[in-house]
Amino acid sequence: MSFSISSEILDPLEDHVRCYGRIDVESGGFLLGPYESPTITVLALAEGVGVERSRGCFRVSGRAIERLFDFADAQGLRVWAQVHAHPRESFLSETDERDGFRVEGFLSGVIPNFAAPPRQPQQWRWWIFTDGTWQAVAAPSAAPAPGRVVTFDEAGVQ
Repeated sequence: MSFSISSEILDPLEDHVRCYGRIDVESGGFLLGPYESPTITVLALAEGVGVERSRGCFRVSGRAIERLFDFADAQGLRVWAQVHAHPRESFLSETDERDGFRVEGFLSGVIPNFAAPPRQPQQWRWWIFTDGTWQAVAAPSAAPAPGRVVTFDEAGVQ
């Protein structure tokens, strides 16, 4: 699968990851874009009620996820991927493999070195859920496309 990420959302994502990485906890969000184009244009950062962070854990409640998917539907967007950061290496942990969105075609990106994360998605690692398992895929490119950032939690998307 070939996809790209708006270059306008890369700095906010890097800032978000670094902010939490400096206090030694994981963070992340979801990447949304139009159904008809595999270009990610919206970064949805998980912030607030229903978001749990620690070293080795980034968890978003079902209610917060429901709010995000309601927003995506209302905007005519697809939730393409989840991204989250690890302290050092990019890999899918047992928790990631077991508790990640195990939906055909869903992407997962892991950003390394959360206290000083690389900005470019080619320096992260990526997987797609297909045929009942996570399989490595090529990293997306950064695209000169408009992008926007929202935050979400159990109260909704802001």
